[in-house]
Amino acid sequence: MAAPQITPEQQEDIQRFNQLVQQLEVIRMNLQQLELEKRDVDIALKETKDMDSSTVIYRSAGRLLFQSSVEDIKTYLTEEQEKIEVRLSSLTNREKKLMASVKELQEKLMGKK
Repeated sequence: MAAPQITPEQQEDIQRFNQLVQQLEVIRMNLQQLELEKRDVDIALKETKDMDSSTVIYRSAGRLLFQSSVEDIKTYLTEEQEKIEVRLSSLTNREKKLMASVKELQEKLMGKK
C-alpha cells in the first residue's frame, strides 16, 4: 500500500506551520528574558525604596560604573520597568496571535477543517 501523497498546498502549510512554531519559540524565549529583566528591576527598585538621598549609589553601563543620585536611579529604574511592561504586553499579544495561527493551521493539517 502506497503512502498518501502530500499536495504542494499541504507542503506549504507544513512549512508555514514549522515557521510559526519557530517564531513562537523565539517569542517565548524573549518573554522569559524580559521576565528576568523585570524581576531584576523590581528588586532594584525595592532596594532603593528606603534609601536616603545622600546614599552613594552606582549604576552600571557595560563594564563601567557611574556614581548617581538615588533619585536618578529610581527614575531610571521606573522608566526601565515601564519599557519592559510595554514590551511584555506586546510580546504576549504576539504570542496569543501566533498560538491561534498555529492551532488553526494544525487543525487544517489534521483534516479537522
